[in-house]
Amino acid sequence: MRLATLSLLLCLLASALACNPRINEGNTNAPTPTPAATPAPAAQIPQSKTCALLSAEELKEVQGEAPTDSQGSEHAAGALSMSQCFYRLPTFDKSINLEVVSAPQGAGALKDYWRKRFHPEAVAARERGRELKEEREREREGELERERAAGQVREGGHEKEEKGDEEEDSRPQRVPGLGGEAYLTGDERTSTLSVLKGDAVLRVSVSGTETRPVKLKKAAALAAKALKRL
Repeated sequence: MRLATLSLLLCLLASALACNPRINEGNTNAPTPTPAATPAPAAQIPQSKTCALLSAEELKEVQGEAPTDSQGSEHAAGALSMSQCFYRLPTFDKSINLEVVSAPQGAGALKDYWRKRFHPEAVAARERGRELKEEREREREGELERERAAGQVREGGHEKEEKGDEEEDSRPQRVPGLGGEAYLTGDERTSTLSVLKGDAVLRVSVSGTETRPVKLKKAAALAAKALKRL
């Protein structure tokens, strides 16, 4: 009797194992680990396309130093599009600012931009405005001097009129041999060469203590290189 009972139990156990093979295979239904998600690459800040107009080798050829950094920006100014790049050099005074002005919505806005800065009528109007400012300044200086002589002191002191952002300190100097038209403007510190080529204006600014002719020579050399890629 015991032998028959034992045989029956063994048969039941064998049947159970045959129907459930996963008992001997381990827990194969365990969830598969989900691979860690690959982080998305950080968004790249778009560099101004103007920064590609001059290479480090070209800047070193003209300025004697290669740039350590370049910072670009682009923005709209009314109907005009401004693309700018500042090339920082080890000697900061040798750094170069390059700007491209274009008019995506039509050439009319660019023509107006150029005419207001360099055509004879606009230049004459700016000079008349500058003369009027200088005259008013002299009148205020004389008035202030008379008040001092009389022992009067005006509260708040005396403030000079500030120059507008678009006003240049010098009459534009025509520069032949570059683009359609080219002019040099600026003051004792910075000279800017503006070149009209097709539907764009290229502006190269050179600063430092060098003379104006030297700045013009360097600006013209850099402009000639940049115009090839404009």
